[in-house]
Amino acid sequence: MNPVLDAASTWFFDSLSQSLDGTLAVRLVEGIKGAEREYLEVDDTRLGPYFPVSVQAGSQCVLVSFPAVIAFVVVDESFADEDASAQMGEGRVLAELEDSAFRSFAAAGTTIEQLATEGVAEFVLRCEDRVIHVLARERPRVHLLQDGPDLSVARTQTWSAS
Repeated sequence: MNPVLDAASTWFFDSLSQSLDGTLAVRLVEGIKGAEREYLEVDDTRLGPYFPVSVQAGSQCVLVSFPAVIAFVVVDESFADEDASAQMGEGRVLAELEDSAFRSFAAAGTTIEQLATEGVAEFVLRCEDRVIHVLARERPRVHLLQDGPDLSVARTQTWSAS
C-alpha cells in the first residue's frame, strides 16, 4: 500500500498521538537488517543463523497520519491475532482491510454502524512491536521525516531469516 514502508526490512513503533481534529499520528523507526547472520540461543535450543534487525543511526523515520479517525486500537504485537485481520489488502506494513474482528468489536460497542454508514475504511499498521487497527474516513498519509532515530531507546530484539 506504501512503497516507503514496504521497502524497509521492518518498522519499530516509536510514538502515537491524536489531535483534537481526529488525526492519529504514528511515528515509526526503520529496523535495518544486519550484514552477518548470527545464531540465536533460546533455552537449550540453537536457532538460525538469522540476521539481527535493529534501529541504527541510518534508520529512517516516518510519520503515518490517519485523518478523520473514528476509532483505533493498539495491540502489543506479541498478542496480535492474525485471524482477527483475515481479510488483508495490499501492503506488508500498511494495508486496508475489508473486515476484521476489530471492526466487529467497534460496531458492537458503539453507534458507528448507525451513524457512520458511508466512507469508513479500515486500516492495519503492522510494526515489529505493535499492531494498530484504525477506522477512518480518509486514507492514511506517509511522510518521510528528516530527523533520525533516538538510539538511546531500548527496542525489541528481532531477527530476519532472509
